Amino acid sequence: MEYVRIYGDFHRISPEIYEQLKDSIPFDQIEYDGDVLRVDHEGEYILIDDFIEKVRDLLPENGYGHMEYIDHLDWVVTRYTIKPGKIEEKRIPVDNVLDAHMRDLGM
Repeated sequence: MEYVRIYGDFHRISPEIYEQLKDSIPFDQIEYDGDVLRVDHEGEYILIDDFIEKVRDLLPENGYGHMEYIDHLDWVVTRYTIKPGKIEEKRIPVDNVLDAHMRDLGM
């Protein structure tokens, strides 16, 4: 049974940073191309806090990332924006996602 869907991408992840992250990646699916790390998980709840905190601490000055955490039971989307030394979190009820997206884009 699907409880959550989590996906995201992290940019400016050097091979050295990836080596430091790879053992702490909690996701089922990962793709790494030498600069961008993409992650994906669909299924039961998993803990992501330690992972995104580690990404935050390892990102270079021009690095950044985004992660969408969709909770199918609570029907809430949490959008994480990760920058060097900073994690921003925005929670949006799924019913309001389209409205919020359109507002953010000035539509």
